[in-house]
Amino acid sequence: MGSPVSASQTARIVRLAARVRPEMWDAINPHGPVFATAVAAVRSPERSSEVALNPQPLPPREQLRLAVLQTVKGVAETAIGAHQGGRDAREILQAVGEDWCPPPPHPKIPWPKYWPGPWPPGEPYPIDLVDPGYATAGVQAVAGLAFQGYADGIADEKLSTFFGELADRLFGAALAAPG
Repeated sequence: MGSPVSASQTARIVRLAARVRPEMWDAINPHGPVFATAVAAVRSPERSSEVALNPQPLPPREQLRLAVLQTVKGVAETAIGAHQGGRDAREILQAVGEDWCPPPPHPKIPWPKYWPGPWPPGEPYPIDLVDPGYATAGVQAVAGLAFQGYADGIADEKLSTFFGELADRLFGAALAAPG
């Protein structure tokens, strides 16, 4: 295994790669150029009439990514507001870290052997088709990049350290996930 890479180094690498693919900025900064352009396009009057005529839902992965980035933005704004109000931002960010990086799950209790499963027979059940561990690591990685973007962009060193600690914790959890 190579040398350990911190969240700030990873974010720097993504920033360098974003010089070639600007849409990568949205992985670091939830309100970066691509996100802002997309929001402006949807909000423009001429674009909204096109959308109203033929609404197309976002693909599930894109919905998940946008939900993660909106959540990160809300958490960051809450932490910054708490810090400016004299409250402990670290406490808020640690609580978020505990929610997004829970301890390993306990062993599953097997479904009773002779009972039927809790879903209709013969139909694919969406819960069986999605591996939550696969999505969880992706959510942690995207959130880690976004929080590191806040850590790099904030002048207050104390608050920057808090965001960086959360980013490192999220990256560690994402990299520890199987697969």
